[in-house]
Amino acid sequence: MKTTSTLNQIGFWMTKAIAMDDCNSPSKHTHTLQKKHSINQRITQFSLIQVLLLISILLIQVPFKANADSNAYTDDRSTAVPTAWWLYTGASASTIGSLINTNAARLTDIELYSVVNGVPYFTVRMVKNSGTYAVPGWWWYYGLTSAQVSTYLTQNNGRLIDLEPYDAGGGNIRYAVIMVSNTGTAARTWWWQTGVSSGTLSALISSNNARIIDLDSYFIGATQYYSAVFVSNTGSDAKAWQWWLNQTAADVSAKLSAFGGRLVDIERLPSGNYNVVMVKNSRTDTFSWWWKLGFASATDVLNYANQLATRPVDIETYLDTNGARRYSAIFIDNANTAATRRIRSIFTQSFMDSSGNLRGIFEAYLKQAGSSVLVDLNSSRRAETASSLKSLHLLHAMRSVQAGENLTSSFTYYNYPSSSANPASNACPKPADEVFANMKTDYNLGKGLTEMMRISDNRTTRGVVLRYGGFTPINSTASSVAGMVGTQLRHNIGCAYWNFSTSRYDTSLRNDTTAADLARIYEGVWNSVSLTGTARTGYLNFANPGSGVSASLQTIINEEATAQGKLAIASTFGSLVRSWGKGGSYGTCLPNSVGGCGQTVMIRSGTGIIRFPIKVLGVVNYRTYVFGRLISDVPTVSFTSPDITAYEATYAKASNELYREVIRSALLTW
Repeated sequence: MKTTSTLNQIGFWMTKAIAMDDCNSPSKHTHTLQKKHSINQRITQFSLIQVLLLISILLIQVPFKANADSNAYTDDRSTAVPTAWWLYTGASASTIGSLINTNAARLTDIELYSVVNGVPYFTVRMVKNSGTYAVPGWWWYYGLTSAQVSTYLTQNNGRLIDLEPYDAGGGNIRYAVIMVSNTGTAARTWWWQTGVSSGTLSALISSNNARIIDLDSYFIGATQYYSAVFVSNTGSDAKAWQWWLNQTAADVSAKLSAFGGRLVDIERLPSGNYNVVMVKNSRTDTFSWWWKLGFASATDVLNYANQLATRPVDIETYLDTNGARRYSAIFIDNANTAATRRIRSIFTQSFMDSSGNLRGIFEAYLKQAGSSVLVDLNSSRRAETASSLKSLHLLHAMRSVQAGENLTSSFTYYNYPSSSANPASNACPKPADEVFANMKTDYNLGKGLTEMMRISDNRTTRGVVLRYGGFTPINSTASSVAGMVGTQLRHNIGCAYWNFSTSRYDTSLRNDTTAADLARIYEGVWNSVSLTGTARTGYLNFANPGSGVSASLQTIINEEATAQGKLAIASTFGSLVRSWGKGGSYGTCLPNSVGGCGQTVMIRSGTGIIRFPIKVLGVVNYRTYVFGRLISDVPTVSFTSPDITAYEATYAKASNELYREVIRSALLTW
């Protein structure tokens, strides 16, 4: 569901993006406050009111029954229907124009990134302009005066959803804006103000029963001014809400807790404090959501969002006190199914700390073969997976068998005495050891593949790589045959991040793959796309075929059968489950600044096919699923520390719980 990207230094769009300029100088202190009513589009001007810096103000609206937004007409900050979304940063207008056209998207959030030689660059968020998030029309502009904003609102019969004031240079305040058509079912009673005090905002809220949906401030000299967009807090837009100014991060946390709130808007002030808007996170307006401050890059924002199957609804970018670029963001649930949310909650028990920091990477993917994706948790994140990726080596070899190679043909592999691994099959294959004295020829190809998959022999895996000409042909199979868009082999499995050339740990040697890519290997085989006939059968025979289930999975079957009053058949059901696949496990090091072991980490993974029995007219049949799951680069105290046991337990729980919903569905047929 998620599509995310980053772009540095250039990129931005135009439905109608027009750079505007005029001679009005903000230094003259002649800003206008403008209030727009959707009914008659009247625009009234008020004189600028100067206010003291660092005012802290709170408004609590009378509690309303909270309602989730069924569409994104008002804004998209309380809409949790999954959608594709994108984030670009350091982006110029012309580049984002191209990106929006390519993505068939619309902008929903715009922040100034920088102004270089008078040219503004932006950080923007966009969503797919379809389904729940489609609007009748929308526009955006930048470089506008407040008067020009009014002109375009009238011209388009529009309504602002984002108003971003910025200094275009020399204290000249300009605005980047996003507006939507304010007609038909998208019409709202609404207002906007800019260049005013917080007291003026408060007065409008009070007199009009309004709610802020976008809040910003800026300074001219030492004086702080505010801009805001409001909607009438009535009908389907009614929400209990609060707004706070000049709060520390700890203050924000405390107020969220006291209110039972969810942030919908955040702005970082030069002091390091925050202005925020929050709504009640209760009843039908309850969403899983997160907020996090001080990301070091937009890529970190993307990774965080995807890791938790969320979508950012507000992003703030700024320079910290050391001049380093930082991002703060609010995220809302974007998971494709309730099953994905449930698996997420299991993983976060161990792989997210109390401050919301993630421990490594975790992924889960479950898809009915040839049909829909049922669990999709961060499944496109590239990560090291250790031996699960040997399923790709097997695919490449069996493609050669399908083309005529004989499984009984001779097979060459090597022992690696430089490796201290015990047993020898766990060795890190060191190319310098690949000499005649260490050569082994006691296996044929079939036996080599069997040992690669059965005991996860790293020596025979390296033998496959050598047999077919290195990593390049196998990578070609991954991309062109299996459709593995996130996979790249770079090192011999068993060596993790160790670089023999430099005698250092080096994460650039990581074997990249994803949970979804691992599952694609097996779906292509099962559906006779990447292999057919005896080659397909051979692949499945090598891929550790199994009958029945583990005790842990049988417990889940028993629980679900009991809930349906079918415990008597639970054991039979479990015995009929069929599976194929490959697991992987590493303990390795992330490098420090000189390539030494800076942080010990653990990696666990599994992929394959699982079939659950169903009854069709009283006869046993099967539903077939492909899966991939992993934890990667999870920091540990040491290679043998007790925390590893706890992490493994959580991973094992998530791995088994991945199937709960499909077990329930299958049992319903019995």
